Amino acid sequence: MPLLQRLRAWFGGNRAARLEAAIRLHESGDLAGAEQRYRALLRADARDADATHLLGLIAHQRGDHAAAVAQIGAAIALKADKPVYHYNLGNALVELDRLEAAINSFRAALELDPSQVAARSNLAQALTETGRYAEAAAEYRRLLELQPSAAARNALARALIQCADADASAADCYDEAATLLQQAWQAADDPATARLALAYCHRQRERWTEAADHYQAVLELRPGNPAAHNDLANCCNQLGRIAEAILHYRETYRLAPDFPEALTGVLACLNYDPDCQPEQAAAEHRRWAEQVAARYYPKLARFDNDRDPKRRLRIGYVSPDFRRHPLTAIFAPVLDAHVLDQVEVYCYYNYASEDTVTLRLKQRAGHWRSIVELDDEALCAQIRADRIDILVDLAGHTSNNRLLAFARKPAPVQVTWLGYPNTTGLLSMDYRITDRYADPPGQERYYSEELVYMPDSMWCYAQQGDEAEVNQLPALQRGYVTFGSFNSFSKLGFGALDLWARLMRDIPRSRLLVVRAPEGAGLERLSAQFAAHGIGVERIELLGMADRTRYLELHHEVDMALDPFPCNGGATTCDALWMGVPVIALAGDRFVSRAGVSLLSAAGLTDWIAHNQEEYIGLAQAWSRNLPGLAELRAGMRGRLRASPLIDAKRFARNLEAAYRGMWEHHCASGNGVVKSRVWQEIG
Repeated sequence: MPLLQRLRAWFGGNRAARLEAAIRLHESGDLAGAEQRYRALLRADARDADATHLLGLIAHQRGDHAAAVAQIGAAIALKADKPVYHYNLGNALVELDRLEAAINSFRAALELDPSQVAARSNLAQALTETGRYAEAAAEYRRLLELQPSAAARNALARALIQCADADASAADCYDEAATLLQQAWQAADDPATARLALAYCHRQRERWTEAADHYQAVLELRPGNPAAHNDLANCCNQLGRIAEAILHYRETYRLAPDFPEALTGVLACLNYDPDCQPEQAAAEHRRWAEQVAARYYPKLARFDNDRDPKRRLRIGYVSPDFRRHPLTAIFAPVLDAHVLDQVEVYCYYNYASEDTVTLRLKQRAGHWRSIVELDDEALCAQIRADRIDILVDLAGHTSNNRLLAFARKPAPVQVTWLGYPNTTGLLSMDYRITDRYADPPGQERYYSEELVYMPDSMWCYAQQGDEAEVNQLPALQRGYVTFGSFNSFSKLGFGALDLWARLMRDIPRSRLLVVRAPEGAGLERLSAQFAAHGIGVERIELLGMADRTRYLELHHEVDMALDPFPCNGGATTCDALWMGVPVIALAGDRFVSRAGVSLLSAAGLTDWIAHNQEEYIGLAQAWSRNLPGLAELRAGMRGRLRASPLIDAKRFARNLEAAYRGMWEHHCASGNGVVKSRVWQEIG
């Protein structure tokens, strides 16, 4: 309905002839003529509220919003019971960015007439702009009741998405938004955009298959949409469709070269690609550094840190994962065990939300910095202001990393550890912490960093206090063995699944439990692959994501865990061992496929390491025939771990501090702040 018709409806009743004539001029666009008529009415009656209000509306239409607010406010002072006055005052206030006042005006209009669609829509928009998403959603819900339409459904869906994005406890809003969008996207003014929102809802609820289908459909219409390519790549990654993920990440970067995160996605996926040789992975990481990071390398980075080799060191840890995340099971015990007269600890947290784990880590850290709002230059300035001696990256090429800050060399010594199973590629990253099991001799040529070997293990695991007790071996009651996988589904490549199917074929009645499997396509993919080996779907159980309590309890259902390859488990392997479940690992030729070797060696379980696929199957067969021995191993697993260096946090922290001290002494003796000039070895 045109604006002035809407006004006439709001005014109601018969209008005086002169006011009616002025409104007709206003409707025709003759603002000057209408203004003359309104002013004539006011000369006849200075308290004519309608003429006062309409002059304010003209000021608003001309862009003089301050005058509009004053004029319409005067009309309300004369007559406060007209909803249209409050509605137009709200619109003028919005233009002045006085959103709280605008919200009050829209609410006043609706108190006088709750049926007004435009006022409720504008109220919802203003609430959204002030970040009051739950209130906005409530208004859009009322709007949908007043005017059921695809547009109203889409608007409510957007508000619900914003609610869930802003508050993790409102995650169910994604489900409601998806339902609304499923009903409305085809009738939307922009169906592709609505469908992208629907895909986003599915992705946030980890319904990767449904999300991927929608992204694919959007790309069929808009093949040049880099965001859709990137989001489809993320879904393919989660579904274990690694080759597709790499293809779409590369296409994202081709279309949007100002979005280097897409190349980071390529690098992360290469760790899951069984066809990617270590030489190729090294070259790709080097190429990323040359294309993206090298421009930030300082020609000369000078530091005024006291170069006393024996003084207390300031250690900075940078991570987006100081929260409920597998990394904290390894990092938290080290944080607790640091000797504070040797090191002063700073934690730089690069994630928007916090949880109970975050709060515990905050209490343990000497200094805490939330850096998610800082750009790389500002972060480097903070690190320099904190006078950090050794800056430690705990993320590598994973989501929400800050490697481009490390490229700028804000600290004299820079180290990567734990969070990523490969090189960073950065020439500004001095060291990488590892051990001789994960990186045996000869691996140095695949890294831009100098390798620093921990004497026992690069891992330090500590239980978090919420674990259930170890139960009796399930196979003793069932009469068959159950294998388990607790790793991300993206790690379950074709080669690993094919080997597991062969293993189950050779062990009659055995079962497989896969946790963290995506809905729908996960079972379809496994069923097809296992069926080729004669394994029926009834022998496979797939479960989705579980909270930590449930995740740990599921170990009670499993007799042996299977480590995936080429990308092994890390914290998941530690969790399995602590719950009494031994893990069969296949030794590979690089770090990403030797994490299992490292962990099992530290735990004193080297006899669970296979060196080829036949040994892998042989280990599973031998232990399946030796259930009493498997039960004894399970019962004594926690005692074994307690006696191992794997969970000796104090011992690990002393070794780590010694490594830091060695790095610092080397810097004091020879460091000059220049990004190291050593180049990658030729890889051929």
